[in-house]
Amino acid sequence: MGFKVMGWDASGPMVTVGYIEDGVRVGEISVHGARLAGSHLVEWIGQQADLLGRPDGLAVGIGPGSFTGVRIALTAAKALAFGWKIPLKGVSSLAAWAASVPGGQRVVVTSERRGPAFYLGYYWVKEGVVQPLMEDVAVSGELPMPFPVVDDVVVVGPAAQDPGFLARIGPQAHPGWHQLSGVAVAQLGWPALQWGEADDLVGLAPGYLRPPAVTWPKRGE
Repeated sequence: MGFKVMGWDASGPMVTVGYIEDGVRVGEISVHGARLAGSHLVEWIGQQADLLGRPDGLAVGIGPGSFTGVRIALTAAKALAFGWKIPLKGVSSLAAWAASVPGGQRVVVTSERRGPAFYLGYYWVKEGVVQPLMEDVAVSGELPMPFPVVDDVVVVGPAAQDPGFLARIGPQAHPGWHQLSGVAVAQLGWPALQWGEADDLVGLAPGYLRPPAVTWPKRGE
């Protein structure tokens, strides 16, 4: 029997639960829709466990993203890790989303966009390895360094649909239509879980950063 990991994420518009064995996908449930985590996430986790058996470890996307979705996903992960007596690893939701893009590319991930405010991650993805090229950040208007970049870049998430934003990322930025996957969450957590490098259940916290927000001018300004 191989080492089995179940992973899930509810940080964005996709609620997704994935199951892997020795790094290979064996099951997944992914549904696109707002506010599904509270009513369906635990049910889908149970379905995967009933079908494929209890995993040897759990991985969960800890954000940044939707406050409510991240909190529900992390709470479920801690409760099940404690109840099933198995290790848990938290991973960046943006890194897991980047992992959905085919390897050998630079990837910009955007999430929870509200006007000029959103979360952003920048990664190099190759052969199952997701390497951060900067820390995940909360953007409010101005992009952080090192943008714009001259390299070819795939942009995913809501900002990928904005030609103006793509131009600000760089002259070779182009949209990708890849979705965040629970399998990718499980695969990112799998090496640490397999080698006994799980997170402390009490200390593991959501990666909220700071909330994206839009500041509107006061009347008369």
